[in-house]
Amino acid sequence: MAKQIKCPKCSAVFIWNETDTVSQCQRCGTKYKMKSAFQPVLMPPLGRGQTDYLTVPNESIIGNIPLIKTYIPENWSYQCHTVSDRFDLVSNPIVLSVAFLSPDRSAKIVFTGESFYKHIDFTPQTAFLQNRLDDMTVSRTPSFLRLKSFMNAGDYCNALAQSCGLSDLAVINQKNPDNTELQRQERIIQNFLSKGFMNAYADWAGKTYSGTSPNGKNLKIYAESRVIQLSKISTIPTLQIQPAGSVFGVRMVPQMVNRQVQEFFWDTQYEFILLATASKFDYAFTELQRIIKTLDYLPGMEQARANALALANSVQMNIAGNQAASLDRQSKIIADTNAYTSNIQHQIFADNAASHNRTANRYSEMINEVNAYNANGGVVQASTSYDHVYQNTRYPDMYAAQQGNELEFGTDFVELERSDGNY
Repeated sequence: MAKQIKCPKCSAVFIWNETDTVSQCQRCGTKYKMKSAFQPVLMPPLGRGQTDYLTVPNESIIGNIPLIKTYIPENWSYQCHTVSDRFDLVSNPIVLSVAFLSPDRSAKIVFTGESFYKHIDFTPQTAFLQNRLDDMTVSRTPSFLRLKSFMNAGDYCNALAQSCGLSDLAVINQKNPDNTELQRQERIIQNFLSKGFMNAYADWAGKTYSGTSPNGKNLKIYAESRVIQLSKISTIPTLQIQPAGSVFGVRMVPQMVNRQVQEFFWDTQYEFILLATASKFDYAFTELQRIIKTLDYLPGMEQARANALALANSVQMNIAGNQAASLDRQSKIIADTNAYTSNIQHQIFADNAASHNRTANRYSEMINEVNAYNANGGVVQASTSYDHVYQNTRYPDMYAAQQGNELEFGTDFVELERSDGNY
């Protein structure tokens, strides 16, 4: 039974017979094998012994744009992908890696593109991340987050060799940079200095190692890398708790403060690892040199990086906006709390002053043997010998007072209430 299958690479439709374990797209020539019932899986392509163009299949940001060109050994399988733990989201959001495997699986070559690192000083708060981020025998080191000091190219090659997991690892040969490499380093340094870095230092190493695999085979490793050490002065906005004066003393409030900080970076421009049996090492090393000489980035790589940076910057702007809004909310809460506290303090002072005034007024009444009454137009005083005091509603200046309750003054008089010292 035959089914129509859509090619995951070029979207062309081709026929897949149920009995086939491998099929090929008639448009782009891509081969697939069966993962499950009529679910094609891309098979690793084979090199043609010439320079070819590579991309990362089915990558949404890249969109199948050719990224690099390089020589691919004949009949060697190869796979191109992005290295997820190398994303720094600052200057190089896409790190490309290509793995080449010989037909008899006696040799493997892995290329990894430029990775940009930022040095972070070790602190007790970051101690729990130290092994995970810096020990390449545990996991491949993520870029842009470093807890230890800068690695020169030789130490970096040692770390790459250690990541292969061989025992009895030993250096058996080390290459020195030639004049071509030194001239290239000078151009790279000038390029970084022109981008605002204060200092730049380049280092290169190519080292061959011998070791033993877990099953007892004698293997050789070649590791090569170029490392650039960098530093620059950066302005970093930092949230700090600052003292702020008020009428009730000094309060601590959060404020954004710009600090000038010298930051350190290091850039691994590329890295190659060749792992091969001792008998096939020289052959694989020759193929590696052809790959190194022909490998070059295409304009599509810059386009893909620009797209990824735009996406990363958009995310960072959203995060910064949310942080700024959160800071505004915190500042408003603090300001409202300070205002509320200030109002309470003012009310306490006012109530206390009023209480003192009432007490003073009552003392004055006691000394003068009078009581104060709230009248229309002010406060009036009458002798303490009177039980009731009245005010004429038609003639506010006319008052009446009596002892006891014998007299009735009529509707033109209204009885006054004691002021309780509030005057």
